[in-house]
Formats: sequence, C-alpha cells, structure tokens
Amino acid sequence: MAATDLRPLSLGELLDHTFSYYRKHFLLFVGIMALPQALIVGTNLILLPFRTPNFTTAPQNPAGAAARISSSFPTFMISFGIIMIVYMLVYCIALGATTVALSEVHLGRATTIASAYRSLRGRILRLFDVVISIIVRAIGIYLVFILAGIIIVALPFAMFAARGKPNPLLMAGLGLLMILGMLVGVVLAVFLIMRYALAVPALVLENLKAREAIKRSVALARGRLWRIFLTVVLMYIISMVVVAVFQGPFWLAMMVVAVKTHSVPLWIEVPMNISAGIGGALSGPLLIIALALHYYDARVRKEGYDLQLMMANLDRASEGAVTPSPAASPAPSGS
Repeated sequence: MAATDLRPLSLGELLDHTFSYYRKHFLLFVGIMALPQALIVGTNLILLPFRTPNFTTAPQNPAGAAARISSSFPTFMISFGIIMIVYMLVYCIALGATTVALSEVHLGRATTIASAYRSLRGRILRLFDVVISIIVRAIGIYLVFILAGIIIVALPFAMFAARGKPNPLLMAGLGLLMILGMLVGVVLAVFLIMRYALAVPALVLENLKAREAIKRSVALARGRLWRIFLTVVLMYIISMVVVAVFQGPFWLAMMVVAVKTHSVPLWIEVPMNISAGIGGALSGPLLIIALALHYYDARVRKEGYDLQLMMANLDRASEGAVTPSPAASPAPSGS
C-alpha cells in the first residue's frame, strides 16, 4: 500500500511524524538499535579490565598514582581505539537499517528487523565510508582554522618576544582573533555536517556510492539547512535527557566513590555501561527517523517524488491487470 501522507511537510509536521512513527513502531526501531548497542556494551565490558586495571585499591601517594596512569595509558588507548572502531561500524549499520525501516513504514509497506538488516547486504562498507568521510571533512575544516589561529598568534608573539617588548593590547587582540577563528571553524564544521546529513538515506535508498551520496545530500539539503539543524539540535537534547535519566544515578555514584577511594569499582562500571546501551537504543532511532523524513520531504519538494511514486504505482497496476478472457472479448466482426 502506498504512503497516504507523502507530501511536503512543515518542520512541525515532520517532527510530529518522527515521534508518531517512533511511537507506533517502537519495537521495530528500538529493536534495530538494540542489536548494535548490545554489541557496543559487550565490547565495553570485555575491555573494561584493560581500561581500568585496578578497580578497588589506589596508591596512597601521588607518585604511585602517576606511575599507574602512565603504565596503563597504552593499554587504555588501544582498548579505546577498538571500542571506537566497533562503535563506528555498528552505528553505521544501525543508521542504514533504521533508514530502511523508516522508508518502508513511510511508504506504507510492512517490514521487520531482520529484513531491514538484510537490505544492507553489499552496502555496509559504503555506509562506513560515507560516515567516516563526513567526520574527516568536518574535523578537518575545524583543525585548519585552529592551526591558522595558532600560526596567527604564534608568529607575532615570537617576533615581539624576540624584541623583548610584547604589546599586551596586540597580544590580546591576537588571542581574540584566534578564538574567533576557532568559532568560525566550529560553525563551518556544523555547516558541513548539515549539508551531508542526508547522505546516509541517499546511499541506502538510492544504492549510491559514498561520493555520490554526499553530492546527493548537498543537492537535497540546499535551502533547508536550518530545518535540519533545528531537528538535529532537538534530537540531541532529547538524547542527552535520556542519557541523564539512565546514567545520571551511576555518574553520581561514580563521583562519590571516586572521591573517597580514587577508583571506580566494577559494581558501578558494569551497570553504567548497560544503562548507556539502553539509553542509546531508546533515543538513537529518533534522529535517524527525522533525517530520513527530511530526505523524503526534500525529494517531494524538489523532484515531485510523490507524483513519481504515484505514476510508478499506476504503471505496476496496469502491468498486473488481468487480461480479458476469450468469453469476455468482443465478438469478431462479421459473425
């Protein structure tokens, strides 16, 4: 059955559709997100001893504490790197599967958790490619502005320091210019992320390559960046609230225990990781659903996708029409 509400949506209607789909298909979307979250939590728990070698005792002198931190740092970085790789991979898969599920629901078709994941065959590496490409581009533009700011400040400072009389007002101005450059870098990084926000739906639903999906996102997002930005901010706030609800008590307990014992015991670490997984499974689908709806809304507005879909349905209906039987055919002329 075709979608009954495939039409241009206002931002309020789009958000209403997001929460409505999430509520009506709660088990579908949370179930899709629960699988990767379970893998992430499992990886965290397995690597927990390597990230925090001693949970119950702490050295009684600062030198011993510093030695422990120094000796465990390489192991911590390796385990952290493994966790980030696993997180990125499974999150990309969850992005794709949730997008497919939303597409099926939005177009009025039935779907399941298994079918949503099966539809990603042959596309997982491309999903990973497009997500990493977006992250690298956003971080890259930010680092460029930070580096430029450092150079702008460091060179004049070195020149004045060599003369022995740095000008305080000039140094303050250069520092302000550096801060301004960092802020511009943040703004540009956010701007790039908003331009590329529809790349995953484009890749999954149109079966594009990573570069093609990014270009497609730029075209579809043009003229609607503020709508996407406001949606992302709202969903991020909701996610933070959910995280605070599930992890807040454990964070408080961790701070209290850490102050007293200078360590974090397993009885806090384990449930804190599990609660993070539950919070991620509950809040994670919302942003993905909203971005997929932005994708469809952009196609309806820019390309008349609703009309294209209607015509395609009519063509399929006409092709599947039953051929008249001989008894119902007109009689031959001259009979």
